[in-house]
Amino acid sequence: MKKNEVKSILIVKLGAIGDVVMSLSMLEAIKENYKDAELTWIIGRAAYPILQNFEQIKELCLIDDAALLKGSIFARLKVLLSVWIKFFLKEFDLVVIPYRDKRYKLLTLTIRGKKQRDFMGLGRQNTIIPGRYHASEYRKLITHTDDWKMKDPSTPKIELPKNERIDEFLAASNLPRVVLAPGGSKNLLADDILRRWPVEYYRQLCSCLIEKGINVILIGAETDRWVEEEFKELNVLNLIGKTSLIDLIYLFSRSKLLVTHDTGSLQIAKLTEITSIALFGPVNPRERIGELDNVEAIWGGKNLPCSPCYDGKNFAKCDNNICMKNISVKTVTEAVLSKIFK
Repeated sequence: MKKNEVKSILIVKLGAIGDVVMSLSMLEAIKENYKDAELTWIIGRAAYPILQNFEQIKELCLIDDAALLKGSIFARLKVLLSVWIKFFLKEFDLVVIPYRDKRYKLLTLTIRGKKQRDFMGLGRQNTIIPGRYHASEYRKLITHTDDWKMKDPSTPKIELPKNERIDEFLAASNLPRVVLAPGGSKNLLADDILRRWPVEYYRQLCSCLIEKGINVILIGAETDRWVEEEFKELNVLNLIGKTSLIDLIYLFSRSKLLVTHDTGSLQIAKLTEITSIALFGPVNPRERIGELDNVEAIWGGKNLPCSPCYDGKNFAKCDNNICMKNISVKTVTEAVLSKIFK
């Protein structure tokens, strides 16, 4: 199919949030290759607020991905039926399903797609190649090329209006702001504890930063409240369970630095100009970070024969993630201070 023949594109990408942020590389690729095409995107609830900020997407189809992925058979069928009815016999020139799981094709059963691209094949253009930045892999589904000379895509930035609620939280101190995300590494399908830097390490880091006159802010979802006990004796601004996705983007835009392991927060931060220090162990950081991202990666598993142990879907069985424990508090503290006081 020639580029000028593509007038309508459907993307099926529900979540997780971090993956959706990396998949935004497809927007620029569509603009460059199919500039006249109208774009429709089927999206899950968690990442929906992010996509609302991109006018390039003509239509957002919001579905209950929690029900689809973890609900009863009746709940799953209800979601599928809603999509089947909405798009019954609707025609798209290009349907993009950036997944390796064939079950996501069920969402497009009633759609008439002239051409479909996904990660369910064996060729270089339709599979995720280990060790490569996932944003680049998403983009190649649009460009349908795999040029090794191609540079990493940049992450599009989001400009938000003034958020008085977050500004009120921040008004208590004018010290340099460092945001810590000690929880996370969870989505609808998995709780990837192997990716987490030990929460007690975060507490020690927090204590060191406070001693240096830095304002430390804790973030996380409601499900991350379990980490609060570690920080109860420290003078921190605790926003765990108190921020929406849009609040987080605004908070990052008003802060100096983010420290986190491989979480959705790391990807969300790329939507702003904040600098991030990202801690990796079982995952190759190259798959999560592009050359143009304002991120410094510290890879505790770099010299371990067992790392990386993530195949894009599952981790190896492990009850002692030394790849994350190998990252010392001293190393991270020095990295933070070098960026704050440079």
